[in-house]
Amino acid sequence: MKLYGSKNSRSLRCTWALEEVGASYDYQHVWLMKGEGQSPAFKAINPAGKIPVLSDGDMTLTESVAIVMYVAEKFPDAALMPTNAKQRAEAFRWIFFVVSEVEAHLWTIAQHRFALPEDKRVPAVEATCVWQLQREFRVLEKFLTARPFISGDRFTAADILVTHCLTWALSAKLDGVGQACLAYIERMKQRPAFARAVARERDAAEQQDAAATPSATA
Repeated sequence: MKLYGSKNSRSLRCTWALEEVGASYDYQHVWLMKGEGQSPAFKAINPAGKIPVLSDGDMTLTESVAIVMYVAEKFPDAALMPTNAKQRAEAFRWIFFVVSEVEAHLWTIAQHRFALPEDKRVPAVEATCVWQLQREFRVLEKFLTARPFISGDRFTAADILVTHCLTWALSAKLDGVGQACLAYIERMKQRPAFARAVARERDAAEQQDAAATPSATA
């Protein structure tokens, strides 16, 4: 397997999932800010020019949530998703919730801060998104006050997605993330697989940057 990703992006979800299951995989850093996503070579892999992308044999899979779920299904012994129907439904509940009710607003904010062309940005939309996010943060806070993981008493793929979105909110300096959510983030960051995923993406970016920088002694 080969994962195409970029530091500080949704690809961390996929790298984290791969590390949780102990998968053997290659990681290719794609420098989006330098236009690599729009290069002919990368667009031959993903015509949309976006990361993450997972290549596994003759399959090429895009969309971070789909990749996380594929990894969970490919490595069932790692138990990233429960096999019990009720527990599985609970995990899916939070996966759908965080993608539709939290990530959607985070991405809208990011688009209107820097991702869209300047003439397409509407800064005033951020206040509405923040208001909506604060409502959803309260929902997460209620559940995380009463349980160690978002869908119960064990780690699942849902925790990868919820943690990533909450961390995204903090990095965007958005208010409203409560104390239970903050404690939850710190617990998740203590997982060895999370630390390995962060290091994998950071090291790949640094290595690519070093390779592209002319040597001072050349």
